[in-house]
Amino acid sequence: MKLFQRGKGAEEDIYKRLSFDPDSNTLVEEIAQARQEIEDAYENFQNASDPDLIDCYIYKGNAAWKRYRFLLRQAKMI
Repeated sequence: MKLFQRGKGAEEDIYKRLSFDPDSNTLVEEIAQARQEIEDAYENFQNASDPDLIDCYIYKGNAAWKRYRFLLRQAKMI
């Protein structure tokens, strides 16, 4: 059993899904969601006291930040 299966066109799929469509504003919604994930991770980090939870929120915040930067680069290419 593979934990993470990738199809041949996985990267093409994400670019297609995140391509700008003026009618749906998908990219704008994805950017807003990523920003909210960063804020949530920071908020939870501030309230965490268990070292494992602190690590978890650091990783979540870093992942959300990288996703946010990726989405902004996609928006700049439009």
